[in-house]
Amino acid sequence: SNEKYTGDVIFQKTYTDAQFNRHNNHGQKDMYAIKDHHEAIISHEIFNAAAALISQRSKEKGITKANKKYQNRYCFSGNIICGECGNTFKRRIHTTTGKYVAWCCNTHIDDIKSCSMQYIKDEDIKKAFITMQNKLVYARKQILKPLLDSLHTNSNDDNIARVKEIEKLLLQNTEQQETLTRFRVQGYLDPAVFNKEHNELLMQADNYRKEMEALNHTQSDDMTVVSETTALLHFLNRAGLITEFDDKVYAKFVNHIIVYSRHEIGFVLKCGLTLRERM
Repeated sequence: SNEKYTGDVIFQKTYTDAQFNRHNNHGQKDMYAIKDHHEAIISHEIFNAAAALISQRSKEKGITKANKKYQNRYCFSGNIICGECGNTFKRRIHTTTGKYVAWCCNTHIDDIKSCSMQYIKDEDIKKAFITMQNKLVYARKQILKPLLDSLHTNSNDDNIARVKEIEKLLLQNTEQQETLTRFRVQGYLDPAVFNKEHNELLMQADNYRKEMEALNHTQSDDMTVVSETTALLHFLNRAGLITEFDDKVYAKFVNHIIVYSRHEIGFVLKCGLTLRERM
């Protein structure tokens, strides 16, 4: 369902409100589509055929996109990563010593010799998250404030300057191509010489564009980190200590969980921090 596979891109799928909360854009803001933004992985025909097949199967099973049935049914689904093999964890019900919910590495389930990571209890993960959030409430000024200040200090001034420089170089490159073409039309350049120099300019321009795209991507990532850090800091400034797990807060600020062992996990926050907790 991601249009980027076809080489297209849509900007502003999400937006940040005045309270620094990020939302999916369902028409509240303008979105901008760019065709052939980058090299495609699959054709539009395959992409559309796959979308039609997914839609048909959803109808057959009575699944609608809005209710997210069978997708992210639990807040940790597809969100827990094994620190040993890199596979995701699967939710299971254990009944050996009383009934409880546990999360197990898919590789370990299939072949215990391929991954030795043991299961972790759902209840322990939630307790660890509560502890982590309460620690952040206390230490937000010592952890998040310096991070935010650093992000603002190390702004993208260098990147912006380089982008402007590349824009000038691309303009010069275009002028050189036009000059070459004019000399060729007027008969001042041998075809072989023209082709060689023209191809070199085309390759140079392509490299400039790739560098500019990478710089723009970096700037976009940096702005996302700033936005996520600011949103988390504002939330913690208002939040008090908690005693119960809130799946909405978890989904809002946590990207995923890394399991280092049965007794230690790491919460990878959307602002870029990874905070470890013992269980």
